[in-house]
Amino acid sequence: MFVYINELRERHEPLLIVKDFSEEELDIDNTISALQNPAHSEVKVSLWGERVCVEGQLGADLVLTCSRCLKTFARKIQKGFELEYRPDPVVETEGEDFGLAYTDLEVGFYRDDRLDVRAVISEQIVLEIPMKPVCHKACKGLCEQCGADLNEGPCTCQPRSVDPRLEPLLEVKRRMGE
Repeated sequence: MFVYINELRERHEPLLIVKDFSEEELDIDNTISALQNPAHSEVKVSLWGERVCVEGQLGADLVLTCSRCLKTFARKIQKGFELEYRPDPVVETEGEDFGLAYTDLEVGFYRDDRLDVRAVISEQIVLEIPMKPVCHKACKGLCEQCGADLNEGPCTCQPRSVDPRLEPLLEVKRRMGE
């Protein structure tokens, strides 16, 4: 779903977009996350000269996989966002270093006089997904030997002996404890 900058310029007022995006419409890696329901978004797109300001609210119900026990769990997100986009600067840098100002790092860029709202919503959802999703803080994960879910109870595996390469560190720990 694109917002065309020329059309926005002719309107002389912000554009309000209220849309539910299905999982198929959004660019979200399904190995990381899935949507339980369509993501609801309310986005206001304003034009200030060449700058496009995007303000919005986003609500979504994610299905994540716990990085410890590998079970799926639900996580609700509600977030507001304010973003700024500028025309993509065309830079010819044949072998030259190209530098960005610090302020350029907080600005997005649009090309071909249009802004993809779908990409904005996808990005906001992906930014809410933790690198290592955990179903709950006390999740014990899986046994590294047999793969049993330790949240359901202890397994019958014997504790592993310390890796022989770490024995010197264990000795230092014992001495410090004395």
